Amino acid sequence: MRLVFGSSAENSKKENTILAVKGEIVWGWLSSQGSWVDRTALHDAAYQGRLLNLKTLISQGHNVNALTIDRVSPLHEACIGSHVSCARALIDAGANVNVTTIDGVTPLLNSVIVGSVGCAESLLESGARPQALATCQPSPLHEACSRGHLKCVEALITWGADVDMDLPASGTPLYTSCRTRHPQCAKRLLDAGADVQLGTAMDTPLHMAAERDCTELVQLLLEFGADANVRNMEFKRAVEAAPPGSLTEGFLLVYEATPRILSHLCRQRIRECVGRQRLHLLPSLPLPKALRNFVCFR
Repeated sequence: MRLVFGSSAENSKKENTILAVKGEIVWGWLSSQGSWVDRTALHDAAYQGRLLNLKTLISQGHNVNALTIDRVSPLHEACIGSHVSCARALIDAGANVNVTTIDGVTPLLNSVIVGSVGCAESLLESGARPQALATCQPSPLHEACSRGHLKCVEALITWGADVDMDLPASGTPLYTSCRTRHPQCAKRLLDAGADVQLGTAMDTPLHMAAERDCTELVQLLLEFGADANVRNMEFKRAVEAAPPGSLTEGFLLVYEATPRILSHLCRQRIRECVGRQRLHLLPSLPLPKALRNFVCFR
C-alpha cells in the first residue's frame, strides 16, 4: 500500500485522509504528513504565514515546539511555506531547529525543497545541522542539488555541508546534480572541492552527465579533471554511456582524440596541492588577475 498525504492546511479532514495507491509506502516530506487531528493553532498560523497571529499565539504561551503525531513542528510548517518572518519568530521564541519528523525530515530540508534560502540561512545561523546525521536520512544538499536551488547549495556549503557525502540511493551531491542536469550546482560543488570522480558505486558523475546527454556538464567535469577512461560496472567509458549519435558522444570522441592542454593539467595539479580546505584562499593569491581567474575557473 502506498500512503500519500495531503499538504494543505485549508483542506478538510476528509480530503487529507490517507489514500491507498499502487501498493507502495511513500511518506510526504512537505507539511504535516497527513496528521491534521493534533495540529495546533500555531501550526496553522505558521503554515499560512500569518505572522501577527503567530506572534500573538507565542505571546499567549503556546508551545513553539508542539509536535503532531508524526513529529511535525510549527517550524516545519513555516519553512515549507517559505515564510521567513514566521520561521524567524519561532526560532527567536526557542523553536528546535533540528527537530525531525518520523521520516527524518528537518525544517532545513523543508526549506531547501522549496528553495527558501532565507529560511535556510536563518536555520543555519541558529545552529541547524547542514546535513543529516546518517546516510539513511534525507540530505538537504542532495535535495537542493536535485532541484537546482543554487542559493541553497551555496548556503549549505558555506555552513559546512559535506560536498562528497555519499548516499546509498543517490550517490554524491555532484552525481545528483548531473543526474538532474544542473550545471550551476555542479560548478559550485566543484569550486568547493567536490571530488570529480565520486558518483555512486563505479558510476562517475561524468558517466551520468554523458548518459543525460548534457554536454555543458561533461565539459565542466572534464575541465575539473574527470577521467574519461574510467569504466563503470557495465564496463563502459563515459563516451559509451552517451546516447549514440548524440552531441555529447561526438564531444567526447573529439576530446579523447585531442591531447590535453598543459595549462589545464597544471591548474588541476595546483588545486590538488592546495587541497579542499584551502581552496577558498585561491582568489587571494598574489598572481596576475588573468592567472588567478584561470586557477579559480572563472
